[in-house]
Amino acid sequence: MSKRKSQNNQEQKAPMPVGTAEKEVMAPHEPIEEKWGFEQAIIGPVGSLAFMQLSNNDRVIAAQKYGGLRESTGEVEISFFGMCAFRITTPKGLEIVIDPWRNAPGFGGYWFLVDFPITRCDIGLCTHAHGDHDAIHRLDAAMILDRMGGTFELGDVKITGILDKHMCEPQNDLYNSKMMMELFGKKTCPPNENMEWCNTMFLIETGGLRILHWGDNRQNPPDDVWEMMKDIDIALLPVSDDGHILTPRWGRKIAEKLNAKVIIPHHYFIEGLNAPNAGWELPAVQFTRMLDHTFLDSPTVSLSPEKIKDYKQHVMYFGENTVTDIYKWQPPEYRAENVPLPEPVKAWERFKPRKGDRY
Repeated sequence: MSKRKSQNNQEQKAPMPVGTAEKEVMAPHEPIEEKWGFEQAIIGPVGSLAFMQLSNNDRVIAAQKYGGLRESTGEVEISFFGMCAFRITTPKGLEIVIDPWRNAPGFGGYWFLVDFPITRCDIGLCTHAHGDHDAIHRLDAAMILDRMGGTFELGDVKITGILDKHMCEPQNDLYNSKMMMELFGKKTCPPNENMEWCNTMFLIETGGLRILHWGDNRQNPPDDVWEMMKDIDIALLPVSDDGHILTPRWGRKIAEKLNAKVIIPHHYFIEGLNAPNAGWELPAVQFTRMLDHTFLDSPTVSLSPEKIKDYKQHVMYFGENTVTDIYKWQPPEYRAENVPLPEPVKAWERFKPRKGDRY
């Protein structure tokens, strides 16, 4: 859609008050990639990029005033962008996006073959300060809760930030804290680790469901942290078959301790999204097959307490189904007719002297 066409549409269709036309307020957001202000910026600013956003806070004001943006659907939508990024849409229409990614500067920072799509949402969440989680500048969000602790409520959602520590000893065959110190010169295990090795787990309560995003948290948080995470309905866990964050063994143990009805793996390798040899190489297929499971055929699943009431550590696996358009190289198809070879023209003879063989 061109800018001119988009502007004309905006002129013809005036915004309607919340609740006056359900079809209008429930319609999906229009594409905004080409209209995002900072895409045209010459100098990348430091600090908040909200001044370049073209959206405003009308939706969250409406949620504050009316308790939501529409009549409840009775279901929570969970959409997968790849890596650790999800969009959770509450029954009353609030959109929450967690952990968008970016390619981080410096050694080992080229992790992704595509950029995180600029995404409009009401609330943006970031679990910790690593490039595969903290591209909050890619969110056209009314508010950002970055590494939040405590409790936040708006409309039909309650978000609790549970503060703990990033995993530092994955117990896989890829790396350990000693290797990280040698590579980056940073202490990754408590005490005295720096801020990028701290983590927030987000407990999102909406539609009668308790949804936990683990971030990259360590496997063994203290007892008082476990007490805050009892009886989880849906656990979003960073489990991959190579155990980049959680090994399959740890994923299963944590899900059991959470008493999770549903497990949704993330932080696994997706061809066309993750750069090869960047520290993760395997999906989470084998982990999924360890337990009762469903291989999803779409990047979005709609769930409710009724739908999952009989599940116990049931894995729902998105696989390569992502909201993000991933890059997969396809060999070109050549359909031109085969033509005969041209004659071996001696093109240099046009420079031959008219008299004799030399100038």
